[in-house]
Amino acid sequence: MYQSVDLKCKPQAGVSQNLSSSDVSFILEQMGEESYFEAMMLIADEQVNLAEAALQIAVLEYPDLNIKRYLDMLDVWHETLRNEFGNQQLQEQVKGINDFLFDRMHFTGNIENYYDPKNSFLNEVIDRKTGIPITLSILYLEMAWHLGLQASGIGFPGHFLVRILTDGSALYIDPYHSGRIMTVAECRDFWDDLSEGEVAFQESFLTTVTKRQILSRMLRNLKGIYLETKNYRKLIPVLDRLVILCPDVPEEIRDRGIIHYQCKAYKLAQRDFESFLSFAPDAEDADVIRQHLEVLRDYAAKLN
Repeated sequence: MYQSVDLKCKPQAGVSQNLSSSDVSFILEQMGEESYFEAMMLIADEQVNLAEAALQIAVLEYPDLNIKRYLDMLDVWHETLRNEFGNQQLQEQVKGINDFLFDRMHFTGNIENYYDPKNSFLNEVIDRKTGIPITLSILYLEMAWHLGLQASGIGFPGHFLVRILTDGSALYIDPYHSGRIMTVAECRDFWDDLSEGEVAFQESFLTTVTKRQILSRMLRNLKGIYLETKNYRKLIPVLDRLVILCPDVPEEIRDRGIIHYQCKAYKLAQRDFESFLSFAPDAEDADVIRQHLEVLRDYAAKLN
């Protein structure tokens, strides 16, 4: 009923490598859309095209999505920014990105319907000019990188940010709030507001994340939405991709097994539970998973 990832063939951590641009393109083209994320795990993180990969996530919802159309659109925006601000000082370039995205293009945070899954699909964000912090940050990062800025994603708890390095300091950008620029102290105040003072701010909140971690966070947003609505048909492909992107997180395999079990895809559930236990035999919930696995094995034996 559901297509599932072959865990025996999934890439292991540490096998990615630096390849030429032509090699990267060849690998991704040869693997095709269904295997895009497996192919992406074979290349170095810095060679991942973040916008393209984010649009590949949207293919889950829009199988006929014309990814090239959106990448071409982004290229036009990149060229516009380079022509207008390419020779400016860094501070002016940041202001230029803010002016372009939020004043001219009218991108805004979707405050009214934050948990709409469309906020996690980059094509919808581009078309509707609204999204959540992480998808708006992807657009911001794309603009900053094409201006040559040292920009990174920041996995701030509950609210993704962008960091841009300057001479000896850093600017923290909040694309969800029209590109608000913050210092570390202002990030601390922002966190106090978000947490209502119940959790102390930690410097680790401002740690940069990789492109693959950004994509994983996008998928986990969708995972949470589909779990909440019990939309298991859409959840399974999301979990498939999380298993690929997070080979060191066996809990993603376990979660997929649980959903397979609930959908009565028992053979797939059994395989995922066995894989989970092989990766994490001492996990806190390992005994519970073993009990489920015994039930599945007994069931399979009766069928045979």
